[in-house]
Amino acid sequence: MSVGVLLPDSTSRNISVGPPFDNLFPQEIAMTAFFPGHRHRTVLLLFLTIAFAANAYAQTTAASAATAAWTVKVNGDIHWQQITPAGALLVSTDSTLAGVDIDRGRVAWDKPELGGFAADSIQPVEGSLLMEAKRQGLLMIFDPVTGAGIFDSRKLDLTQVATRRVLPQSGTLLVHGTRAAGPAVVGLFDLASGQQLWVNDSLFTPSEPKRRGFGALMQGLTQIAAGGTELEVLQAGPDMIVVYTLMGLRALDARTGAVKWSATLPTPRMGGPARHVRLYPSLEKSNRIYVSFDDSLMAYNLADGQALWAKPAKVDGRIRDIVQHPAGIVMLPEAPPQNEATGNVRIVNGVVQTGLNVARYEDGTTIAPKPIRMHGTVIDAMIAGNAVVLAVDAESRTFVNVLEVASASLRLKKDAKIKGQLDYAELTPAGLLYVSRPDATINAEVNVIDLESGEPRFKDAIESGKPLSSSDYKAARYYLHHAAEGKTLYVFANRDHRLYAVDREAGTFRALGSEIKLQGGEDPTAMEIRPEGIVLTSSQNLVIVARDGQIKQQVYYPAPQLPGLLRALYALNAVRAGLYGAAASAYGDAFAQASQQANDPGTQRAASQLAAAYTQGGKQLEGYSKQSAAMATKRFKASLDLPGFMFMLTRAPDGHGNVLLQIDKATAKPKAQVNLGKEKEPAYAVDDIADMLFLQTTPGTLVGYRL
Repeated sequence: MSVGVLLPDSTSRNISVGPPFDNLFPQEIAMTAFFPGHRHRTVLLLFLTIAFAANAYAQTTAASAATAAWTVKVNGDIHWQQITPAGALLVSTDSTLAGVDIDRGRVAWDKPELGGFAADSIQPVEGSLLMEAKRQGLLMIFDPVTGAGIFDSRKLDLTQVATRRVLPQSGTLLVHGTRAAGPAVVGLFDLASGQQLWVNDSLFTPSEPKRRGFGALMQGLTQIAAGGTELEVLQAGPDMIVVYTLMGLRALDARTGAVKWSATLPTPRMGGPARHVRLYPSLEKSNRIYVSFDDSLMAYNLADGQALWAKPAKVDGRIRDIVQHPAGIVMLPEAPPQNEATGNVRIVNGVVQTGLNVARYEDGTTIAPKPIRMHGTVIDAMIAGNAVVLAVDAESRTFVNVLEVASASLRLKKDAKIKGQLDYAELTPAGLLYVSRPDATINAEVNVIDLESGEPRFKDAIESGKPLSSSDYKAARYYLHHAAEGKTLYVFANRDHRLYAVDREAGTFRALGSEIKLQGGEDPTAMEIRPEGIVLTSSQNLVIVARDGQIKQQVYYPAPQLPGLLRALYALNAVRAGLYGAAASAYGDAFAQASQQANDPGTQRAASQLAAAYTQGGKQLEGYSKQSAAMATKRFKASLDLPGFMFMLTRAPDGHGNVLLQIDKATAKPKAQVNLGKEKEPAYAVDDIADMLFLQTTPGTLVGYRL
């Protein structure tokens, strides 16, 4: 086709545009170039779009075709594929679910009983390498690498599964649920073989003497409710599992399931169970655990379940989480539901006030005589040296302050209000440097709060954009992308499409270069620092920006017309998150140490936060099968370095079908390409850790490409 272009000298010319670009410019768009009154800028944008598309077309044809590493046959037409965090590839047909070993290129196992399951019915088990398949009345958990069945709800006659927790330190899976007849049951299964190690149906019987009258009625109702309520579970070393049911705190022998000790939480209500309970491992003392319940925190001896403090430490509100700081245990409060409030409730301007405090490790006494008043729920806390940065939510308004832990005192006399939700914070010589996250109603910002005055240093802060209406809100488009290098924090703001450099020591910032515009109406959804520069990416764009803000390379490939084609690419981050979650639960401190070696600050922060949530010690992924542990360990180490490429899906050069490109982040040029064929929704999957693509080329034929 020919596209008319109005040039600056008011003459018009036709530019010949071949496939696939003839599909990009409908006739009505091309015609607008000749209508009087249109500004030259509009037509210039059209011309630039053609130029970008033509450049992309030339590079697409220049990319080398990826070579097939292996071919396997499966039984039936492939409906969907899914790479798992452990690294096995799941392939679904009407007749079976198969697991493919992507290193050797062979079908490792198949499960006919899972044939025809929808893709969203088979998901990773949170915090593990295992997968689960769910449908009405059935829950199956299996090892995706070996295919071993770890748990089948039908074997215990469970009608509802309330709890399932992977416990890597003891190499087990704990499952709890209710049956059509009989009491609720808790079972433990071997992670590698699925062998049932023990079953216990006595955890939901009262440990105290049976009551009479109304007390007996309440006791019975509590027992029924406990059986169907999700358990709080903590792996306390390889030999002990601590659980909380509505009947109380119990420690189980991990080998036999026998109850080693029981403890009743000291609640103020006569015989009433605690409503909001959480269990925490001790990061410094392996012989104890911490239990928060409602507004209280207590330490217990792991050997016998005895309380280590004379009385619980308390806050105003209920404890949402704790921070184990070297100077004390920071108890973070939140406003309880109206029907669960204990004591007097103080409300100011419609916001429930809470009270924070710091407990001493030795005896549980609090450093502050009275809880420190907080104007809402403490939603986040970030350790910053001797202090903790607090984020407080007051009816969707966010405030920040700095807590000096040793003295249990606040640096700022008045909480500082920020836009958005706190995403990143650090204490610098200039003050509290923070980056916030936007939502559908408010911008995010980057600013520095002066710790003496409590005022922001930047009068015109770096801000994100926000949508015209909340109905079209896409968080990634309005996120303030940021990455640190040395004393500089680089920030990209989608509001004005500018790159900024924040001096973390001086507390100043400046804009770098000129506006950076992506093509196809996209905004960056990711940013990272590489030796070649700062790389901004979206689904169809990649831009390499020098550290002075000048664009070094930019490439754009038009998106395919069917958005469903991009589904496999959207799954990449979920696979990485699943791998990090499994590693966190198994590695503990080892995971935290490994995260420090990652070359991406975002990965370091996320990994450190994950690691802090789990117990110490334990060997790497020791509880899983040898095959799963070996593959996952290899993948985890590889994932610590962000890939030097990204995948883009675009139309084939001939305008028919689609091509998956592997774009080099160092050069912005395609390294390899795979033609996905002319099907509207080809069955394919990608793995950016193994650097592979998997494609059904003909019905039942799966090809693995190394890129």
